[in-house]
Amino acid sequence: MRSERLAIRRFAATDLTDFLAYQSDPVVRRYLPGEPMSAAQAAGYLAVQADLDDGVRDAWHGYAVHHLGEDRVIGDVGVWLPARPAGTGDVGFQFHPGFHGRGYAFEAMRAFLPYAFATFALRTVTATCSPANTASWGLMERLGMHRIEETGEYVKYGLTPSEPSAR
Repeated sequence: MRSERLAIRRFAATDLTDFLAYQSDPVVRRYLPGEPMSAAQAAGYLAVQADLDDGVRDAWHGYAVHHLGEDRVIGDVGVWLPARPAGTGDVGFQFHPGFHGRGYAFEAMRAFLPYAFATFALRTVTATCSPANTASWGLMERLGMHRIEETGEYVKYGLTPSEPSAR
């Protein structure tokens, strides 16, 4: 997948340094559960993602967002594919803080969503974040996603392939 400034592709072992630079950053981790990956865990994760078959369910399918001008990975996008219900996926994204607020996440997700719908035969995608994470839910709204659920702990958005922003 490509956009004007980005290539969205499978991870490679050579992405380790770039991946570690953002996935362990406190700004990126602020709303994410769990601890940052160690270098060994990240290397294992990248190896799995590089070769993960599209048909695997109950798995996260992550893709590197490669900045063409900078020639480096600045973030990632992906989709969790549950075994059931079939046809659903939960998308997510994370980006290096040095690239926040410049439209890269929007650009990457605009390229990724049609791919995810087609490749994984999805009828619906969702995305969930903390209500305090205004940048993430703002991005979901700019992508044309609709708020479908809200609790004190999270907001959840949805999108179908028939909606213009999914194409």
